[in-house]
Amino acid sequence: MAGFSGLGTILRMSTGDELAPDTEVDGVAELTNISGPTMSAEEIDVSSFDSDGGYREFVAGFLDAGEISIEGNLIVAAASTVNSLAAAFNDGVVRNFHVVFPTTGTGPASDGSDGFLRWIFNGTVTGVETAAPYDDKAGFSATIRITGSTSPWGGAGPVLVASATSGY
Repeated sequence: MAGFSGLGTILRMSTGDELAPDTEVDGVAELTNISGPTMSAEEIDVSSFDSDGGYREFVAGFLDAGEISIEGNLIVAAASTVNSLAAAFNDGVVRNFHVVFPTTGTGPASDGSDGFLRWIFNGTVTGVETAAPYDDKAGFSATIRITGSTSPWGGAGPVLVASATSGY
């Protein structure tokens, strides 16, 4: 399969503090961009006098699942989205999130999945911002900090999975 358009990608956020996979999640409306996760690993310098050729040597340390950044149109229909993100920011509760990519959007794929890929992770909303420039559209942005190393589904960190369930 060739690449695919990001059109139709959605972000879903659990509505409460439950992290179970069947927790109800709401779609975040009017998104125009979803970036991340920005995963990284600490570098631990293990160089010594015996390092081969005088080159530094490194091993991986703690893993960091990073952040997801989102941007969207600020319209009346999206007001509940901004309010939900602001409420999640204010309560600091770790929530379950799904970023759903519509890789085929045509129903079941040959591998038995529904044709969608998902980033599944737990995180907290760490920033919410609105903007209303005089010469451009009004918009909003938010940052979600991914937390933990294990998802409720047993995978390590954020998990990119082909879903075996139907729909988003």
